[in-house]
Amino acid sequence: MSKFLSNVIKLGSATLAGQILGIIVTPILSRLYSPSDFGIFQLFFSIVGIVGVFSCFSYAAAIQLTKKDDDAANIVVLCLSLILITTFFITVVFFICSGYIEQMLNAPGFSAYFPLLPLALLSSSIGGVMASWLSRKYEFGTIAKGNIYSSITGKGVSLGYGIVSPSPFGLILGTIINDATIVVVLLRKTLGDIHFFRCVSYERIKQLALRYKKFPQFQLGADLAGTASTAAPPLLLAVFFTPFVIGWYAMSYMVMRVPTKLLGSALFQVFYQKACDEKNQTGNIKNIVETIHTRLISAGMIVCLIVMILGPELFEFVLGMQWTEAGVYAQIIAPWMFIAFISIPLLTIFYIMEKQAADFWFSVLQLVSKAIAVFIGGLFADPILAMVLLSISGVSLGMYVNIYTLKIAGVSVIDTILEIIRYSVLSLLFCLPLIIAKFYALSTVILISIAIIISVVYYSVLIYRDSQLKKGLINFVKSFYQKFD
Repeated sequence: MSKFLSNVIKLGSATLAGQILGIIVTPILSRLYSPSDFGIFQLFFSIVGIVGVFSCFSYAAAIQLTKKDDDAANIVVLCLSLILITTFFITVVFFICSGYIEQMLNAPGFSAYFPLLPLALLSSSIGGVMASWLSRKYEFGTIAKGNIYSSITGKGVSLGYGIVSPSPFGLILGTIINDATIVVVLLRKTLGDIHFFRCVSYERIKQLALRYKKFPQFQLGADLAGTASTAAPPLLLAVFFTPFVIGWYAMSYMVMRVPTKLLGSALFQVFYQKACDEKNQTGNIKNIVETIHTRLISAGMIVCLIVMILGPELFEFVLGMQWTEAGVYAQIIAPWMFIAFISIPLLTIFYIMEKQAADFWFSVLQLVSKAIAVFIGGLFADPILAMVLLSISGVSLGMYVNIYTLKIAGVSVIDTILEIIRYSVLSLLFCLPLIIAKFYALSTVILISIAIIISVVYYSVLIYRDSQLKKGLINFVKSFYQKFD
């Protein structure tokens, strides 16, 4: 378990470096670019996210499930071939339908960014396939390097373009460069495993495509519904509201996803690899699921409460006056983002236990509920109502999915609920000074200072009480330089 935590910390620390850069740069970007620019940026990548699901028909999830590296290499080639084919057809369709898409989204000039679509699709899809291969090979240090370098290049492009000529193009191009950098870093390391790919054959690819046919049959639909449920809110907001509302939502969502990007995504990769190993060796993943889920609850609860208490003040202070409304949105969706944070590793259980059909129907429910939430808010011309309904639906369905996945992993649901209650009470006690300070309307600087102190003390206590986490941190620090050589 200490090695597992060390790998998580390694990826998480690299993501932390990228997030620190993002934290430094975002207040500058938020003053260079308008909420409308961020709104168009969000629309573009909402579309990329949805159509990108079709890039390799969800076969990438099977790369780590195979017992032999030769078979995994065949699946990698299958994925890359599918990515090239689907990107071509998707690009053609979007150029043909560009006028209709602009009109439907009430976004004149939006099609001007469509030439960037194939680059965005290729860079994000290929990067995901390469990351799956290197996770299988325990090359988490390389993935960490990719995360660091990509953050520097991507943020640098967006910042430079924003200084010269701020427009949505700068934000979009920066994200593409970010993903392309990851591809370059991961591909260089993957070339060291070229001997596995010499065994690739058309016949074996066809056999494995049939062996893992549940992924395109069921997982593809689940991935599409899951991605669409994330992309649907900004796309529907575009129908009912101005790009400013989309931009406020995009910023609140992006900021609230930082903990997930920092720790959840690292856990997703390492947990999936570790859980696949345990299932192949013992057939039981209960212990690792239970341990990681508890740690995520303890890590995420305090962040959720601080944002619920201090959202508008944080956003206005850090990002500028034009983002205060985004802070209000963040207050509302914070519980939803907390549930999403603790759910990230659990989603891999659907792959591991081959429950793709259940994942599909849960994802469809999420998509429908979020679409209804935004639609109702749009009918009443009230974005706040849309945010409230989004948060309620996200929490409700997220908890239901949590319960289901914990059950099929053999984890006690009652114990998990008690853990959530326990850390809710503990986090609330830590936040009492902040609540009192907010009640007496102390200055924003004082409020933020109190929040920082509370967070440092809280996480210090968690690390001190968790011997395995503490050991993982110590081992990581000791071997930092060797592992990144």
